[in-house]
Amino acid sequence: HWDMGHEVEGIEEIRDEDLLPAIEIAPPPAADETELVSSSDLSVPDAPAIPLTSPLATEPTPAGNSGYRVTDLSTFKVEPDLFYEFAYRDTLKGMIEAVMDAESPLPADVLAQRIARAHGWLRTGGRIRERIDLHLRGYDTTSESSGVFIWKKGQIVDVLRYRPSANEESRRAIADIPLAELASVVIDNPDLLDMPDPAREIARLLGVKALAASARVRLDEAIARARLHLAGQDR
Repeated sequence: HWDMGHEVEGIEEIRDEDLLPAIEIAPPPAADETELVSSSDLSVPDAPAIPLTSPLATEPTPAGNSGYRVTDLSTFKVEPDLFYEFAYRDTLKGMIEAVMDAESPLPADVLAQRIARAHGWLRTGGRIRERIDLHLRGYDTTSESSGVFIWKKGQIVDVLRYRPSANEESRRAIADIPLAELASVVIDNPDLLDMPDPAREIARLLGVKALAASARVRLDEAIARARLHLAGQDR
């Protein structure tokens, strides 16, 4: 998460678009560790699948899934000088497919960062994004408060089994976790809804010690979706 700045309550959030014009030479800002979800505080991969009794579409994590892991693109022969060439399209498409297979659903910004970093670029400029976006037309998207998320075709659901990070490298900020997964965490811990501050309790469950204002908004959205799901189960 090289450029994943998030505000603490009352401070403006800093995103990649707000920084200097896109270039590939600036050093990446350090991620705020308090904003990253811990890989050890929440353990839910072996929990039973969410019952399909709600009016919301749901889907459990695929069998054998060990959690969320950053894609290893080192097996691809990257050639930065050919990035914009037509002949490079198969390599670029293959890299995108590898990321989607391992990490989908994920933010479009994060997917682009994966590809850029694999080519040795520290920033993801507009031309890079345009080139990558050409290969995303076969995927589905959801527009969420923290950005656009990319899904495999036909796999968008309202509740998706939460994927804990497989290692420290794969820790995600709350903004980078699909709303469907965050709702799943709430559904698996319904008692937290009776607490004075459910969003903060869920953040603590996820291992987030300092809850940013934007993260609170996102968790509130997840709570609202979870309440709808749970209300459907009670009918």
